[in-house]
Amino acid sequence: MHWSWKIARGRVQPENVPAKSGVDIDWVHRGAGGKVDTTASINAAKAMVRAYGMTNLNVAPALNSRHTEGNAVDMSLSWSGNLEIKNKRGDTVVINTLPRDGMNSQLHEVGKTFGVIKYHGGSNDKPHWSTDGR
Repeated sequence: MHWSWKIARGRVQPENVPAKSGVDIDWVHRGAGGKVDTTASINAAKAMVRAYGMTNLNVAPALNSRHTEGNAVDMSLSWSGNLEIKNKRGDTVVINTLPRDGMNSQLHEVGKTFGVIKYHGGSNDKPHWSTDGR
């Protein structure tokens, strides 16, 4: 995702993307005769950016992050009315405060019982939850 965003934004040429073990992506598209087709390469990167919903990101996705470590998840949550949810102990918790989305502080407390911590940066990254709040 990092390199597709950078290629799509013109921040790096496809042929300058370093190879990474285990990631089998050929960023350089070639036309007839094996000649580099920069336009096709950029268009493919733009298609990947769209497919991953990154068109409105203002910074490139990190190469190394809590997500790539397997320690974070992005979730968009919402509900109507009161939410009844069990914490890790099996106790039912009634969430009856606003907002009715992932920014709800009562929901954050339930998440903590599972070791899932809401991002400490507030509304800068609303869907982000991790093992440590980073």
